[in-house]
Amino acid sequence: MLKITFCDCSIAENTIFANKHDIIDLYSIYFTFTKHNKTMNAVVRIFFILIGLSASYVFGACPFSRYTDVVTACTGANDLGIVYPAGISHEEVSFFPLRPNKRTGKGYTHGIGCVDETPSPAWYAIKIDHPGELLMKISHSNYADIDFACWGPFKGDSKQAMLENVCANADAYFVDCLVPNTTNDCKQMQLDQCESKFAVGPTATAIQKIESKEKISDCKESVERRSESDVEYECFYGNHDAFPIGQMADCSFSNSASESCFISNAQKGDWYIIMVTNFSGTAGNICFSKISGSASTDCNVIVDAGSNSPVCEGEDINLYVNNMPEYASCKWWGPDGFESNEVSPKIANVKKANSGIYYVQITTHDGLKSDEVPVYVSVITNTPVDTTIRIVEGTVAKFKDVEFSKAGDYKLTAESGQCAKIFNVKVVEEPLLPAFIEQNGPICEGDSLFLSIGDAPDSGVTGYIWSGPNGFHSTLECPVVSKMNQNKAGEYSLKIKKDGLIYPVAPVNVTVIPKFKNKVTQHIPFGESFDFGGETVCDRGVYTATFESSYGCDSVVELHLIPDMPKLEPSDFFTPNGDGENDVWLIKNIEYYPDAMIRIYDRFGNNVYEATEYGLDNAWNGKNKNGRDLPSTDYWYTIDVQYSDFVIYGHVTLLR
Repeated sequence: MLKITFCDCSIAENTIFANKHDIIDLYSIYFTFTKHNKTMNAVVRIFFILIGLSASYVFGACPFSRYTDVVTACTGANDLGIVYPAGISHEEVSFFPLRPNKRTGKGYTHGIGCVDETPSPAWYAIKIDHPGELLMKISHSNYADIDFACWGPFKGDSKQAMLENVCANADAYFVDCLVPNTTNDCKQMQLDQCESKFAVGPTATAIQKIESKEKISDCKESVERRSESDVEYECFYGNHDAFPIGQMADCSFSNSASESCFISNAQKGDWYIIMVTNFSGTAGNICFSKISGSASTDCNVIVDAGSNSPVCEGEDINLYVNNMPEYASCKWWGPDGFESNEVSPKIANVKKANSGIYYVQITTHDGLKSDEVPVYVSVITNTPVDTTIRIVEGTVAKFKDVEFSKAGDYKLTAESGQCAKIFNVKVVEEPLLPAFIEQNGPICEGDSLFLSIGDAPDSGVTGYIWSGPNGFHSTLECPVVSKMNQNKAGEYSLKIKKDGLIYPVAPVNVTVIPKFKNKVTQHIPFGESFDFGGETVCDRGVYTATFESSYGCDSVVELHLIPDMPKLEPSDFFTPNGDGENDVWLIKNIEYYPDAMIRIYDRFGNNVYEATEYGLDNAWNGKNKNGRDLPSTDYWYTIDVQYSDFVIYGHVTLLR
């Protein structure tokens, strides 16, 4: 037998599960992939939760979808004419796991416990009035085949309170259970004794043989009947003896139109939930009657009245009677002078005054009145709530998903349970502590880092939170980081827990001096020098020196010195007319870039001039590569600094 267990999930208040015919094809696809993989069971369950629909009076994940799906019933006399209709939907309980269909050998059905299929289910709740053992008969008014499963005991002052508890723990209460095969050895022995007790010998007359058969038949009939219905009988047995299993009190799966349900050690006030399946879908009523036992059920609760309580102030209260007898009338009354003759009245835009106990009484067509049934209704008011939040200067505190970073008085509306609440929030800002971090850095690679706290607070401290590079974390007051390396170099921070707040302390940067060769790139302004290893250097290049620190951390440093060169400023025009002024194209600061490649192009893209080591002696004088004068016009240039990655583009005007 395949067993599927479900994960613990909660469903929004307005969620109802889809029916089997809506989702069975998709479920079958998932089942193909999961029936041999227990780890995928939760995926199957979540898949069904996501395709929920909307309805009223709905709660968390449960085999039934609404409070009103569960009807209160009892095994006593019912003079009010209240009936318990059988289910006729033909749909199974999709909450229960799929199993291979034992009856047909084809496909899968939704079963639980000993119930292999769950077609046309109806749900009932009974409440124990007097304690003891209870054997009750469950039957169909039109003699149709029914089966059942019973769970309990459950606690609750009312049916609604009981169902809220049940559905909050449905995955624990309605788990599948393996029902062991049971045989009634005691009954079989009694049946054998009927044979031996009334048997006659081979010489008996025909009349004696007939009488013997009748006595044996009567004896066996009595044994069969008592073993199934008499709890005091020594051989009382059946599926009952396999239960309870977990929260399942009893169940039966047979082709009979009536079943017997046994509840042992029932206690006053306990609730039991019974699912009765209607295999054929035949219309009719389910009948409950007591067979034997000292326990009894409470028939004062069968007027199944309830509400959508609790509700938020400003919403509507919906009252209802779930099993109103035919041709009967109804009267409601309650707080704030409320009265109504409707079966399901609504009170709109409720206030706190609408909280309290509502009563309903039904009157049959022949004048018989029910007890006054109480329905408890709670209205959650929106009284502002005052709260104070303390924060540390520069930090952020979150309240009801709202962040606060400054002192002041605030008002916000936020969800609180199922209703919105107004909160008056006072934010008090505490100053930072004067504490600071002390450390013995810089650290030679391989040595230990010692961290401590300067100006630490004297009292109220409940803890320390250190963090740093390479996943460092500590709750010690003065932690030590051993075997320092470059991965452990960097910023170390501290938070101090004090008087219920967390105070951040300014972080420190810890330097680890390596013992190996380092490469350093240094930029200096043009024309300035740089002291390195006892020498003064100013030219671009690579320099190497060995440094010995007072910490004993010797390192070979390779310095890449890069002077920041002056900016190139090409002239916008020149006049090569031989007058001795502005006869060549000048580029200011080009002497500092002797390797720069200068190229000149005419408007057709032809390269008319190019040169390196550009200066006054070889500056462009308006001639092309062949020494011929170029006409007056605009020319385009590129200045490519060879050792860098930048190229200057622009145009210059030649005037004659």
